[in-house]
Amino acid sequence: MASDIGFDTSTARLLSIGMAFLAGTLAGAVLLMAVPGLAGGPAETGPDPENPPFSTASGGPSCFDGDVNPNAGWVHEIAVGTSYAVDLNATIVHDAGTVVRADVIPRSNGGYELALRTEPETANRTVDCERVRTTFGMAASLPTSYEELLVTMNGRELVRATREDTTGDLYPLPNPLNATG
Repeated sequence: MASDIGFDTSTARLLSIGMAFLAGTLAGAVLLMAVPGLAGGPAETGPDPENPPFSTASGGPSCFDGDVNPNAGWVHEIAVGTSYAVDLNATIVHDAGTVVRADVIPRSNGGYELALRTEPETANRTVDCERVRTTFGMAASLPTSYEELLVTMNGRELVRATREDTTGDLYPLPNPLNATG
């Protein structure tokens, strides 16, 4: 058949070997893209258990008039690959002249604390009220080895949850969360 299309037998063999080599190279590239750890490159390891990454966002402070968002006040956690995503949403009522800050603190026995706190504000902003509210959001990435989640406000425990599975769990927070002195 090789002579029917103008190739001699040795040329047809070389083309067959070249095509097999090309197919193997393509299959290997697809496999390396699908499983990146095979190439010996960096494998996904998840967040640092001693210093898990987190971010916060807030709006306010503004004078608290008693109205709150009915959908605020929750903590959510769910498995996402090599970590657990933990999100928090809260309306926090606090004294004027203070701001809301947060940290993720590793605790013993695989526990992590989302530690919310108020501290004196350094900016020269003034509001004409005694109590203000801040809309506060927080997201953290915890390692898959985490066992317990604790949420505190100025050292006061609000939620203590034990991880039982990899499905999403939603835990309520007080709404609004009272952090006044």
